[in-house]
Amino acid sequence: MIDIDISKALKNEGECGTFSYEGVPELGGDIDFAQPLELEAEFCVTDKKVSVTGNFDAVLNTVCDRCLTGMTTDVGYRFSELYWPEGTGEEEEYTYKGDTLSLDKMVYDAIVLSLPQQFLCKEDCKGICPQCGQDLNAGSCECKQDDTDETNPFAKLKGLF
Repeated sequence: MIDIDISKALKNEGECGTFSYEGVPELGGDIDFAQPLELEAEFCVTDKKVSVTGNFDAVLNTVCDRCLTGMTTDVGYRFSELYWPEGTGEEEEYTYKGDTLSLDKMVYDAIVLSLPQQFLCKEDCKGICPQCGQDLNAGSCECKQDDTDETNPFAKLKGLF
């Protein structure tokens, strides 16, 4: 868990602090860290609201969507978020409980939102053969690629455009 102890800042209104984290948090979902997450943050308390700004870098284990080869993806993110005491913020806002502010949900949200729509090992990845599963980046296969209009379910669309 990525937790900040804000007890001192809550007692001294307007006080700010810094926070560093390096580790592999358990955020849930399908996020698989290849290296420890590195996070630096500053926080300030005003009217019981906690403003948190900073950045983090992460390297994730992912899989190419075309050829299914394992790869890593770098994620870097700068953030500036406002945390409300639990029960006072809106449902979609970040909240804290007691003297502890958890960055887990914010980091998870940021990682998910910053991921590309498609993971590719390289821009010109050829993928795998749909018949035999051969990685076409490593070499061609002997399968007959049947792209005739009779076997293509989208062939009727050609005439519409």
